[in-house]
Amino acid sequence: MNKQVYEITRVKNEAWIRMLRVGVRVVVLRAGTFVDLQKQIEAILGDDASALFYEAGIRAGKESTRVLLEEWEERGMDFLKRWGEFYQSAGVGWFKLEDINIDFEKENGYLRVKQSFIAEEYGKSNQPVCHFLCGFFSGVLQEVFGGKLICEEVKCTAKGDQYCEFKFRRY
Repeated sequence: MNKQVYEITRVKNEAWIRMLRVGVRVVVLRAGTFVDLQKQIEAILGDDASALFYEAGIRAGKESTRVLLEEWEERGMDFLKRWGEFYQSAGVGWFKLEDINIDFEKENGYLRVKQSFIAEEYGKSNQPVCHFLCGFFSGVLQEVFGGKLICEEVKCTAKGDQYCEFKFRRY
């Protein structure tokens, strides 16, 4: 796998931080700040908060994947391997992709990640907490493979599992 460090560019006297050749504006946000926001929204919306984060994740996954598909030559599984590296510490530090398994015939599969920035900051929970990442993965896979996919987090380190596992299927 191509080991590459993804540099960010700071623009002097501006509030911008840019990443990648296309100059995508990024915001560096403490993981705890994101989780605090999630917990506050959960306190207000209750169980509906998970749908909000899931839908926001789908949009974020689709948009970021479109940018990366323009930026990189890789497609399909090769793209996903590089994508996994990008989203761990070599790039943005969201998670470490441990395994991805796709059954193209049955149109389903799973992703396993460790070090989810959400699960690690969230603390103990009786249920999965990575709603944004769940939607994000759905959006990424929809852009890479086409069609509609639904994703569900079935294991979560915030629940005490060894990794977060996201199962997906076409619908």
